[in-house]
Amino acid sequence: MSDKTNDEKLRILQERLAQIKQKQETPVPTRNQREEVIEIATPQDEVPQKEHNPMSFGWVKYVVIIGVVIGVVGFGSFYAYNNFSNLTSSEEIIEEPKEFVLKYNLTLKGNNISIMSSCEDENSAKVMVSDLKVKGFKCDYFYLPNKSNSTEELFKVYIGPYENEEESQQWIDNLDVENEISIIHIQTGVSKKKTRSKLAIIKEAEKKRKKEQKEKLAKEKEAKIKKEELQKEKARITKENAIKEEKERERLAEEKLKKEKIEEKERERLAEEKLKKEKIEENKIEKEKLAKEIEEKEILNLDKEKLKKEIEELERNKKELIILKNSEIKINYFFEFTNTIENEGYLVISNNAGFPKIQQNFTNISSQGGQKILIKKAKEELENFGVTLDNIYFEKTNTLTLYYPGDIALVYW
Repeated sequence: MSDKTNDEKLRILQERLAQIKQKQETPVPTRNQREEVIEIATPQDEVPQKEHNPMSFGWVKYVVIIGVVIGVVGFGSFYAYNNFSNLTSSEEIIEEPKEFVLKYNLTLKGNNISIMSSCEDENSAKVMVSDLKVKGFKCDYFYLPNKSNSTEELFKVYIGPYENEEESQQWIDNLDVENEISIIHIQTGVSKKKTRSKLAIIKEAEKKRKKEQKEKLAKEKEAKIKKEELQKEKARITKENAIKEEKERERLAEEKLKKEKIEEKERERLAEEKLKKEKIEENKIEKEKLAKEIEEKEILNLDKEKLKKEIEELERNKKELIILKNSEIKINYFFEFTNTIENEGYLVISNNAGFPKIQQNFTNISSQGGQKILIKKAKEELENFGVTLDNIYFEKTNTLTLYYPGDIALVYW
């Protein structure tokens, strides 16, 4: 190819560009058309197409080399390569994956079989078939890739064949398996339905019942434990409350006892203070009484002393009167009031004519107007009328009278 001239290389490049342009103008088939083509085409047809693909990596390399040598030709080759790659990618058909449907190819006589188990090795399948036969089941096994469109390397164990689904279900109900069982229609090779054995359902129900019973017992046990714990907690709280209440009662009793002691001490103190006050009052009264008695005695002593002096005076006057007993004199009276105790006292009235002294005793002096009023009344009585006491007539004041000749010294009014 290196011997080719530039003109030849340019011509080849132009031809390729024309082919690319023609392919771009050709309409791309729709998805349905592409799927139809795929269904018709065979692997032998597809392989040659790839071999005759006009665009190969060798040609691309060749175009790149030419582009290096000739810039214009290289640019055209690069353009042609890109467009051709786009065209190739647009012609590729992407087939969406379809869902796999397992289909069996069975040559058995009858209507259906029931596939009950899958084993990874043939010996396990043989053992299971042997056990089923001992129990009276029609059964066998097959290698899955030989009897279906699946490539999964498993051995399928089945019971049957049977003439109808009712018969199949009757035998299925006697199987001691927990998994689902597929009933396969022999002619079509597809699964008619999935079912479970009655024994398995009973066992599952029993298992469920035992589980529920176990859960119930567990719940009851838990509830019992919680109840016991609650009772223990309640008993603990009750005990704690009882201890607290007992302590509180003891505290209140102690406080009450302290309070009573304080109150008792206070009562004793008040009683002692009252007794002291009473004693002080009694002492005061006693002192006052004693003072009054002393005062009265002093008054009496004074009165006695005074009376003694008056007697002596009268004795002297008597002697004088003896001399003057036959003579007359104007009588005058002298008034002297003496208090004895509170609001009491006496009035002594003496004279110049030798007559006895007159003593007048008074109580409730204040209610009678006092000392002055009492003295005034006595004066008025003697000034206006005079008075007769113990058969002795005392003349009115300033009246001429003879000296008293008798021995009586004191009369009471």
